[in-house]
Amino acid sequence: MRVSAMRVWKMLKDSFGRIIDYARISLTDKCNMRCRYCIPEEGVKKRCHDELLKFEEIYFLLEILKELGINKFRFTGGEPFIRREAMCFFENLNIGEFYITTNLSADNLDIDRLNNLNLDGINISLDTLNPKKYTWLSRGWYLKGVIENIRNLRVKNIKLNAVIIKGFNDDEIKPLINFANEIGATMRFIEKMDFLKDNLKYVPLDKIRKNLILDNIISEEKISPKNSAAIYHQQSAGKGKVGFIMPISKPFCSTCDRIRLTADGAIKLCLFAEKSLNLRDMLREEKNKDEIKEILTKTAFAKPRAPKINLQTESMSAIGG
Repeated sequence: MRVSAMRVWKMLKDSFGRIIDYARISLTDKCNMRCRYCIPEEGVKKRCHDELLKFEEIYFLLEILKELGINKFRFTGGEPFIRREAMCFFENLNIGEFYITTNLSADNLDIDRLNNLNLDGINISLDTLNPKKYTWLSRGWYLKGVIENIRNLRVKNIKLNAVIIKGFNDDEIKPLINFANEIGATMRFIEKMDFLKDNLKYVPLDKIRKNLILDNIISEEKISPKNSAAIYHQQSAGKGKVGFIMPISKPFCSTCDRIRLTADGAIKLCLFAEKSLNLRDMLREEKNKDEIKEILTKTAFAKPRAPKINLQTESMSAIGG
């Protein structure tokens, strides 16, 4: 009997030679908050349960992605912890260390269980330290519980993310850095992108970064990890770092090494790109691993160098961050 040779799969690569080794995976497009720069006031369109990838399907896709050279996995939402049994999903992952992005405010969130996950890092949305502003931005949520959860974290590599909005929180740069330093976290500032029709104004971060250097809050030397979206600086009077993600004023498309998997199973090659492939449908058509790998390899090759940044019809929560 003739035995066919097993195909050896190479790492995912696009037509510009970029190795794709990072996957951001959305567990749900729903969120308990309605942050004004992320989700429209009416919320997102409710999906039927069958439209979402099942956890078993995600596990299977993770095997495929690992075999294609993906070695960094970040799980996002919406808010990942509002999906039922999300904590069990994380506890049963078999991919080594992984990352989570969260607002850390889901009802009944078990911080002890979270602390015991095999995490390599966690990113927490924290746009302001002002309780009234936090409630306004999130359309009704309270800051106190989030701060308590942050203080109870015992995981490594904590990063706090703040989207900076002109006239709203651009006066909180130093307090946010001080808070991050107090809890041993990295503070990261992010330029607002226009995903929704809102009146919130973008602030270019490079001027803020340079002013922090002049004020001796951060060191002048840049720390630029390989293919990172952020530029980091060491704090001058603390052990922590401060990061700046500037997709508008200083795009990082040329070194982008990531793909996104939305909650309904669609691959997005870029935050601003159209959905190009639905893996959920392929799984339910019972395509085998090699068929899916072949299609993923061809799809990744078409990743654009620098897509046009424009107003989206999808909210950030639907895209997966």
